Amino acid sequence: MNSRSIERLTSRLRRLSARPPAAIVLGNGSASDLSVVRSFGRRRIPTVHLVANRTVGSFSGYGMRLRMPAVTDQPQAWLDVLGRIAAALRSPAVLFALMDEHCELIARSAEALRRGFRFVLPDAPTMERILDKRRQYAAAEAAGIRVPRTLYPQSIEDLASIAPGLRYPVILKPYTSYVGRPRIGNLKVLVLDTADDLTAAFASCTAAGARFMVQTIVPGADDAIFWYSGFWDEESRERAWFTVQKLRQFPSGFGDGCFQRTVDVPAVADQSRRLLAAFRYRGLVMVEFKRDPVDGGYVLMEINPRPVSGNQLGISAGVDLAWTAYRHALEPNADRQPPPSFRPNVTFVNEEWDILACWALLAAKRLTLRAWLRSLLGTRSWAVSAWDDPTPALVGLGRMLRRIWISSRGSSKRHPTDSAS
Repeated sequence: MNSRSIERLTSRLRRLSARPPAAIVLGNGSASDLSVVRSFGRRRIPTVHLVANRTVGSFSGYGMRLRMPAVTDQPQAWLDVLGRIAAALRSPAVLFALMDEHCELIARSAEALRRGFRFVLPDAPTMERILDKRRQYAAAEAAGIRVPRTLYPQSIEDLASIAPGLRYPVILKPYTSYVGRPRIGNLKVLVLDTADDLTAAFASCTAAGARFMVQTIVPGADDAIFWYSGFWDEESRERAWFTVQKLRQFPSGFGDGCFQRTVDVPAVADQSRRLLAAFRYRGLVMVEFKRDPVDGGYVLMEINPRPVSGNQLGISAGVDLAWTAYRHALEPNADRQPPPSFRPNVTFVNEEWDILACWALLAAKRLTLRAWLRSLLGTRSWAVSAWDDPTPALVGLGRMLRRIWISSRGSSKRHPTDSAS
């Protein structure tokens, strides 16, 4: 980001008419960004994409893009740019936050931002309760929602007293994702097989002050994970929703969904609604559960106060949450319509992640190439590929091939005895 780029952007915004109001998308260049920016661009809504990372979603041909520093490093820079955008526009834009840190920034600065933007988001105290998973789980239990067995050691001494009695493997998980993930290689969790491994990982992860919890693993494969996504208005009323089953993740077990499908799962929808009502939730949201194969019950994994990487699946199945939120922001008092229905059994692929997942599963002999190709037949929803916006797919293909090449070179250099250990 530099002053010349900002001036070019604001100059373009000054030339826009008041209608339709612009959409301002704060993201990290993920597939979620791509789905939202394309949705608005195809409707000819002026769109500004503020993004820190050079990932596939930041290369769309739709909208105006401004590359930003990491919001955790320079939050004031984001607020300053938003202030300049608001001053340049003839009518208030609709603001969307697609990462936890952006959600927190907007919630914290809501009073000032509402002077120039329209948005629906939880207030700051509610946002804090959701982003801090310890507080999120406490609220869920109070609402009668089942959560995994979770321990919250405050020190190495606390951990030493409980680690020997745990049943391994267990996971080490940050209280606040965007704070803790950089400590564990940007993974969602660390899987630890022994008490010694857990103690060492806990000491390393918490050394800089990040807080981590220890959690038992809910049994079941990737296809035991289900999620709900919706938009709730200022009165905490559900305006649109859909539910999804993950079929493959990357990385397997604790990753992001790379092959998924829409399914009608009343238990997941009902528990999500009960939980969101307890928070008096408002805005875009995703709630993830895992089905316990022992008793068939659903266990809460997490709430995300935003859309997720599978957002395009909802659009392809007939429910565009960001578009619903945009229209609501413009006419919040319009007659309420029943939530639109989504089409079940629409499959979705994140091409880059699913090829990497397939590569890993082939290497582990857990999948055949034929079975993988057959699973993709009939796919109607793609995270990256689009005829009218080809650059993100080309960027993703290059990144994926480079990653596989590096992985294969690393494998070929291993000593023969390494694989037997």
